[in-house]
Amino acid sequence: MDHVRHQVARVRRRLMLQKFASIFCWSLFAALCIALLALAVPKLWALSFDLDTWRLSWLAAAVAAAVVIAGVVTRWTAPSMNDAAIAIDQQFGLKERISSSLSMSEAELDSEIGKALLADAARRAEKLDVSEQFRHRVQRIALLPLAPCAVMAVLLFIPDATQDNQAQASVDTASQQQIKTAAEELKKKLAIRRKRAEAQGLKDAGDLFKKIEADLDQLGQRKDMDQKQAMVALNDIKKQLQERRDQMGSKEEMRKQLAGLKDMQRGPADKLASAMQRGELGKAEDEIKKLVKKLNDGTMTKAEQKQLENQIAKMQEAIEKAVEKHEQAKQDLQKKIDQAKQEGRSEDAEKLEKELQQMQQMDQQMQQMQQMAEGLAQAKEAMQKGDASSAAESLEQLAEELGEMQNEMDQLEEMMDQLSQAKQQMRCQSCQGSGCQQCQGSGQFPGKGGGKGDGGDGMGEGEGGKGDRPEEETETGNYESQVRTKPKNGSGIAAGFANGPNRKGVTREEIKSAVINAMQEESDPLEDRPLPRAEREHTEQYFNLLRQGSSEPDR
Repeated sequence: MDHVRHQVARVRRRLMLQKFASIFCWSLFAALCIALLALAVPKLWALSFDLDTWRLSWLAAAVAAAVVIAGVVTRWTAPSMNDAAIAIDQQFGLKERISSSLSMSEAELDSEIGKALLADAARRAEKLDVSEQFRHRVQRIALLPLAPCAVMAVLLFIPDATQDNQAQASVDTASQQQIKTAAEELKKKLAIRRKRAEAQGLKDAGDLFKKIEADLDQLGQRKDMDQKQAMVALNDIKKQLQERRDQMGSKEEMRKQLAGLKDMQRGPADKLASAMQRGELGKAEDEIKKLVKKLNDGTMTKAEQKQLENQIAKMQEAIEKAVEKHEQAKQDLQKKIDQAKQEGRSEDAEKLEKELQQMQQMDQQMQQMQQMAEGLAQAKEAMQKGDASSAAESLEQLAEELGEMQNEMDQLEEMMDQLSQAKQQMRCQSCQGSGCQQCQGSGQFPGKGGGKGDGGDGMGEGEGGKGDRPEEETETGNYESQVRTKPKNGSGIAAGFANGPNRKGVTREEIKSAVINAMQEESDPLEDRPLPRAEREHTEQYFNLLRQGSSEPDR
C-alpha cells in the first residue's frame, strides 16, 4: 500500500508542476506586456529619476508577479491523490486498480477481495515507470513570453525622450492646433464669400470656393501638419485663385488691348472709355448707368446722342480689333511651334508652347471682351435707329455683365488678401490662430518712420509692424584713384613670342558689369510679398495719374 501511495504522490507532483509551468507562462506573458508599456513611457516622456532602476524594477516585478500568480492558482486548483490515481489508471490501462485501492475503506481493505485487489495494485505499481509516462515536456506555450521580450529588445535601440524633445512635442501640438484654428477661421470667411457669389450668380467663383473649402477641410483634419506644410498648402490654394484671376485678365492687359481708346473723339462716354481703357470695370459700370439714366430721362441732346453713337462704335471697333489681334497672335505662335518641331528645335518649341499657354489663359478675358463688343454693337444699332430706350437696355445689360466681372474680381482679390491674413494667423504668437490686430494688419502703436511693416500700419520707430527698416543713402569709405605711368623715351623691344592658341581672358569690363548686376539685384524690390488691396489700388491710381499727367483723379 505504501508503494502505491508513493507512486501516486510522484504523479501528483508531476501534474502540479506541469500546471504551474502552464499558468506561469500565461502569467509571465501578461506581466511582461504590462512591463512593456511601462518601459515605453521613457521613450515618450522625459522622466526625472534613474531609468535603469525603472526598467529593472518593472522586469523584476513582472517575474515575481508571474511566479506568485502561478503558485497561488496551482495551489488552488491542484489535483488530489484520487485524481492522480485516476490519471495513472488511464495512462497505463490499469482499469481503475490504483484509484479503487486508494478509495477503499479500512473494512474493505481487511476483506479477502480488498486484500487481493491491494496486492494486485501493489504488484502492478512496482512495474510502473512513472517518469516515462508523466515526463516533463516543453510545450509551445513556453514561447509566448518571448514576444514581449523581443519588443523590449527593440525598445533598447530607441533613444529615451529628453526635456527638449518633450517641449518640442508640446510645441508641435500647439502649432497644429493653431493651424487648425486659422484654417477654420478662413473656412468661415470663405463660406460667406461663397454664399455671396452664389447670390450674385457667379457660378464659377462659387464652384472654386467650394473646392477651396474642401481643401481647407483636409488641411484642418491632418494631424501631422506643421507650419511649413500649411504654408505650402495655402500657397497651392492661392495658386488656384491666381489662375482664376489670370483667366479673367488683369487691368494691365486690358490697358494694352484697349490702347486705341485714347484717340477717341470727345463725347458723353469719355469717362466710360477712360475707365474701360484702365481696366476699371466697376467705374465703367457706374458710367454706363449714368448714360442709361440720361437716355431714359431724355436729358441727352441729339448732338450728344450722335457723339455717343460714334464713341460706342469706336469702342466696339477697338474691342473687336483687340480680340482679332489676340486670335491672330495665337495662330502665328502655333505656326512657329509647328515649324520648330519640324526643324527639330525642341527647346524653341517648348518655349513657344509656354508662351501659347500664357496667351490661352487670356481666352476667357477675350470672350468677355467679345461679349462687351456685342453689347456695344446692339446699343449702336439702336442709336442709329433713334431708339434711345433700346440702346439704354443694351447698355444696361452691358453694365450688369461688367458688374458681375468686377464682383468676381473683387471676390478673388479679397480672398487672396484673406489667405495672406491666414498665413499671418498661423505664425502669430499672440492669438494662436484666432486672429488679432497684430496679424490682421493693424498695429498696436503709431509709428514715426516711413517703413512699411507686415504686421500693420505702424512703421519705422513705432512698434506697429515688423518690416524692413527705411533705407537711406549714407557716405561710404570708397574713393577713386588713378596711377599715371611715366613712359620714358626709347624704342620698344620684342622679348619673344608665346606658343599656343589665343584665349579670351577676363576683362575688367566683365567684372565691372557682374558687380553692377549683383548690386542691382540686391537693391531690386521684393516681389514675393503682394501688397494688400488698399495699397495696390493706391499704387495703381498713382501710376494712372502719372500717365495722364493729371494731379487729381476723375470724380
